[in-house]
Amino acid sequence: MRRNTVPHLARLVPILLLMASLLLSFPKLQAQIGGTIGYGSSVYGSITAAGQSLTYSFNGSTGDLVQAAIRNWTGTLDPRLDLIAPDGQIISGSGNHPFSDDPLAASLSLYLPQTGIYSLRISGESSTSGDFILKFQGRSGISPTPLVFGQPFDVSIFESPIPQYYAFETQDCPTVLLVTNLSDGQPFTFPFSVHVFNPIGAQIAQLYGGDAVEDRLILQPNSGRYEVIVSSGDPQTQGIIQLLVTCLDQAPGCVGSGQAGGTGGCPLCFSDGEQCAALDVTYTLDGLTATFSWGEVEGADWYIFSIIDSAGELVADSPRLVETPGNTYAFNPDDLYRAPFTVVVTAGSEDPASAIDCIDEVTIPFEGDVASETCPGISVGIDIVPGAVRAAVVHWGVVEGAQAYLIHVYAVDGGGLIGIRVLTVPGDATTYHLNDVFPSDYQQFEVHVAAYSESSGGGAFGDMPTGFLCDGSTSVEFEPLGPVHWGGD
Repeated sequence: MRRNTVPHLARLVPILLLMASLLLSFPKLQAQIGGTIGYGSSVYGSITAAGQSLTYSFNGSTGDLVQAAIRNWTGTLDPRLDLIAPDGQIISGSGNHPFSDDPLAASLSLYLPQTGIYSLRISGESSTSGDFILKFQGRSGISPTPLVFGQPFDVSIFESPIPQYYAFETQDCPTVLLVTNLSDGQPFTFPFSVHVFNPIGAQIAQLYGGDAVEDRLILQPNSGRYEVIVSSGDPQTQGIIQLLVTCLDQAPGCVGSGQAGGTGGCPLCFSDGEQCAALDVTYTLDGLTATFSWGEVEGADWYIFSIIDSAGELVADSPRLVETPGNTYAFNPDDLYRAPFTVVVTAGSEDPASAIDCIDEVTIPFEGDVASETCPGISVGIDIVPGAVRAAVVHWGVVEGAQAYLIHVYAVDGGGLIGIRVLTVPGDATTYHLNDVFPSDYQQFEVHVAAYSESSGGGAFGDMPTGFLCDGSTSVEFEPLGPVHWGGD
């Protein structure tokens, strides 16, 4: 909702009633301008001026897992969260919400390192201001069920589930957590919910069922203890999933039933459907944006669209279920090294008796240079911010016609690249301050900047730029923080 100034009281009444109903509908929602909060609180507050901040204090104990999520309510506020320990040190901060599609949202989570009074500071990035809603959760330390390395563990999830807690230690090998969906559901598997937290309590993954048979999360060797929270995305359903922790090279092959699931080294397994002439998948390409079409299959209630790369891995944001033939997908320029891509479309029905088993595919080779001749590349540079902890300013040359830029931050690990963060920047910008995007586990990073002619229309939710123009990259290296810093081994 956005606030409008209307000179007639009659027009203000519905807005005021809506605000009142929202406040009353959440018993723990408090209109505040700072103060104290407790676990389970929801707070409505306001940053009224550029540079202002609000502070909420709470009592915490060693080992508590705290989670804070904030989103813009009115105005231009791009919120930032900082968690301050009893000794006055900032121990966690977040300028964005990595698991939200809302660009004006932020979150953080952490195991508290000591007992005492903590402070949660809220401010606005880039001098923004406005109203916000903060949700603050916390729980004391628990004794989760250990996952034994190499032994699968079945988890039964019932209706209106209580969260179930598990934990495991990585070993001296790239370690993989496999979540296998063993139950049917909508669109074709049980809608489980799995949240994974790293050794300091930062949430690193959200895995959801419904459209995948399997999910995989690969972790660094000897990187510590991880916590897994299992629940359901639909409290009215129940099902069973299987958890397995093992070395990557000892992980079983792809689940051989149902539709594709997961990423991270598992070859995709599609049902052995009959190659169906009725589908006849075709595409047209405009830069990196592909428009797909296919024929309607008699009796089909839905179509599942997915993209596989040359290594047989799923392109993570590609799977979707559509009810009518056709789909549009914008390829990420940083993914082109994975070409050629195979687009797979399957048709299915809600009625098992119809036995529709129809599949077709088409290959997109992406041969040659897809960049515009008028934009052969972007000159990108980066400057480390003196005195700051792993902060830098990336800058690039102006690209004519650019309506948006995507900034991809990668960590360099043994010659390979690990994706860290993707940021969307308006087309009139030529610099961006990178803060809290360079993990201390790595020293070398690559920063890619890509220009687009349209600011929206791409991605699973249509909120990503489309019309790739060109890109460029640069690298930066930071000094190790050393063995003595909070959260280190």
